[in-house]
Amino acid sequence: MFVACQKWITQSCLSLACLGIFFCSSVWAENIIIGGTGNALGTMQILANAYQERNPDIHITVLPSIGSSGAIKAVPRGKIDIGLSTRGFKKTEFTAEASVIEYARTPTVIAVSNNLDVTDISIDELVDIYNGKQTIWPNGDLVRPIIRQHDDDNTKQLEKLSPELKNAIQFAEKRTGLLFASTDQETVEKIEQTPGSFGVTTLALILSEKRSIHALKLNGVKPTAETCIAGSYPMIKHFHFILPKNIPIYVADFISFVNSTIGKEILESNGNYIPE
Repeated sequence: MFVACQKWITQSCLSLACLGIFFCSSVWAENIIIGGTGNALGTMQILANAYQERNPDIHITVLPSIGSSGAIKAVPRGKIDIGLSTRGFKKTEFTAEASVIEYARTPTVIAVSNNLDVTDISIDELVDIYNGKQTIWPNGDLVRPIIRQHDDDNTKQLEKLSPELKNAIQFAEKRTGLLFASTDQETVEKIEQTPGSFGVTTLALILSEKRSIHALKLNGVKPTAETCIAGSYPMIKHFHFILPKNIPIYVADFISFVNSTIGKEILESNGNYIPE
């Protein structure tokens, strides 16, 4: 009877999570709820699966994307146990009820479908594409850039590549008829499904979710951990844990697993690298 009750509680809690109704982990002490930026979810699910294989009494739920801001808001309120963010706290967000720790980095990349025979792109080409001057790929496909919301971190990183590119992106945001994506997962889905499209994502997302897209070299430089560390590749995504002030033992144990040799191997095999 007790076992049946446990199963019913677990299934009910998971159903609520899937509906987007977050709940405090104290309802079920051995359930860890993780949520945040879509760029980190694929790798975190692989880490969660590996941890659960070694700790079958712990269940980890990785929620669909709630974004970095969602994670920063949810952790102090006890709605999730671990937040995943691409940034630290803004001054207006700082709270004594949470802390932020960087755990990995990955190249931020420009990606196209595996059906498109393109391997390299330059900053000058990007300027022409966003300005509407370059409209055709070498194979004749229509170039279809995917636009994100202006405050998206991927957009901000792209704008930092050059003043001309920043102006071109801001011009493209006002153009009509361009593709738009509101989340990281929606971006890669459109890259996969829309011929000639391209967007900004991360190497970690591509590899961990086994997406049918590939990252382009930028000005001839391949996006890898080595080129990021050397400084020759300019766009880097920083992944942070958002943690509650009082970290439960079972949550701390999972964090230790992520930082272990096995955890680091999983991170690195999925396009991440460990900050020095």
